[in-house]
Amino acid sequence: MNCKIGIRGLSNGEHPFHFKVDGSFFEAYESDTVSDAELDINVLITKEPGRMSLDLGITGDVTVKCDRCLADLKIPVDIQVPFSVMFSSYAEDAEEGVSDEVILLDGSSSEIDLGQIIYDYVNLSLPIKKVHPDGECDPEMMEKLKDILK
Repeated sequence: MNCKIGIRGLSNGEHPFHFKVDGSFFEAYESDTVSDAELDINVLITKEPGRMSLDLGITGDVTVKCDRCLADLKIPVDIQVPFSVMFSSYAEDAEEGVSDEVILLDGSSSEIDLGQIIYDYVNLSLPIKKVHPDGECDPEMMEKLKDILK
């Protein structure tokens, strides 16, 4: 799954980008948590002389295994993250403390690869305990668990 956005030649101003991420994206990262996904990725790059800001929006659903019954569980995802994109010649600015997340690129970079960032933010957004609401777990598995726990 290509999550790269070309930045060379962008004029000053706002530039929206949109793409979709599915289960194959997480397979490429050999994810053992997310088995499927239907995510919309919206990126708004605002370019200014010498720097850019990037607003990343990730919405949709990911499918994981329920920690209790091991059945598929869809979890909604709604992530909005602002980033400052700085080039290596502005590295000292990043050290002075930028309030947003910072993506630091080499001055010769022609694209931004958001793949790892998307993967990390989706995984960090998942709850620690991934279970169906009470009464919605796989009944057959719940019976087996009751038998084991007797």
